[in-house]
Amino acid sequence: MTDNTYPASWYAATRDAAPGRPPPADGAGAEVIVIGGGFAGLHAARLLAMRGHEVMLLERRCIGWGASGRNGGFVGPGFAQRSGAIIARVGLENARALYQQSKRGVAIVRQALAEMGRPDFQMGSGRLTVSRTDQGPGFVARTATMAQQLGASFEGWETERVRDVVASARYFQAVHDTDSLQVHALNLALALAADIEKRGGRVHESAEARALERDGAGWRVRTGSGSMRAGRAVVLAGNADLGAVHPRVAGAVLPVATYVVVTERLGPALGEAIRWRGAISDTRRAGDYFRVIDGDRLLWGGRITTDTREPPALRAMMAADIRSVFPQLGRIAIAYAWAGVMGYAPHKMPHVAEIEPGLWVCSAFGGHGLAQTAAGADAVAAGIAGEDDRWRLFEPYRIVWAGGPFGRAATQSAYWWMQARDWLDEKRQTKNAHLLRT
Repeated sequence: MTDNTYPASWYAATRDAAPGRPPPADGAGAEVIVIGGGFAGLHAARLLAMRGHEVMLLERRCIGWGASGRNGGFVGPGFAQRSGAIIARVGLENARALYQQSKRGVAIVRQALAEMGRPDFQMGSGRLTVSRTDQGPGFVARTATMAQQLGASFEGWETERVRDVVASARYFQAVHDTDSLQVHALNLALALAADIEKRGGRVHESAEARALERDGAGWRVRTGSGSMRAGRAVVLAGNADLGAVHPRVAGAVLPVATYVVVTERLGPALGEAIRWRGAISDTRRAGDYFRVIDGDRLLWGGRITTDTREPPALRAMMAADIRSVFPQLGRIAIAYAWAGVMGYAPHKMPHVAEIEPGLWVCSAFGGHGLAQTAAGADAVAAGIAGEDDRWRLFEPYRIVWAGGPFGRAATQSAYWWMQARDWLDEKRQTKNAHLLRT
């Protein structure tokens, strides 16, 4: 039997009740089978069900068990790859179209909250992406130019404006995105599963896909409980855990861990340190991200590693990270601490593609946020329905081998190098500021 217990987290402790969903019966089938019960699979199944397609979703553990149910809950446009790098690779026109598709992902999440009657899942709005080094004169103008190129609504803030709402000497300029929101991630996942069922779809837990093979014009998926046939299409919405189903797709994803904690109640000191009720993240290569929850608790995430084991000193490590930014908070007591393993592609963009006729991939959303899973699923659903080929926007970011153990080692070395560069940049910033004062 698969262990379906949710890992201990603030999300799990505050989740809504949900029914258990048994594995599918041998011989069951559907027009489309979606493999993976994280946000990519949930949105794909829901959007297909909304179009009238017969859908079956298979989740190997329980809905939202993985990174989808234990992330920062950030919903906003853009991608993990920097906009300038996307423009350099695909050109301005395609980069703008990709950005607009990510905005569509935000709209899909907002619409889902409204249609499901769960506006209470939204826990904040707006996002500040802050810099830990001074970006120099002209930052606001440069940000405005990039926003105009992408058709975006974000704007640049100068340091003084940032520190008016986030009292930290570590932060300088920021990009303010008004289109972002924050949600209770696990409750959203559970609600999406219930809505799929409401629309006639079937959702199964403890249903690990173990093999996939062509069956005439369709596909056959084998699980521990038997064999299921997809008459039209299969959507692979997992990550490195898809190895038994499709080794090529699984091998194109690096499993990367990040950590999240939620503090005990911090009282008025937190409101004095952070007067912003949206999301905050920094621009370092392996940066922090956080938001205020429950009035006076801090949800704080950060650090990236290819070692997916949870470190024994996780609470102390993360508390030290918080104090380094907000020393005025004093002693930080941690109520919840957990790790999440995400799927990253080496090119830092999602995998959204039809790799064989009727076989679709919607994967590798680590570091992007929740909106991008909806954006990718929307493109896949439109492709399966024959509406358009928006999924081809992602074609420049092909599914290529991530290097296996060698790729993980290389990625970890790259992270250490990037963290060292971040540290050196900040040290140089501090030294220059001291010289100016003297």
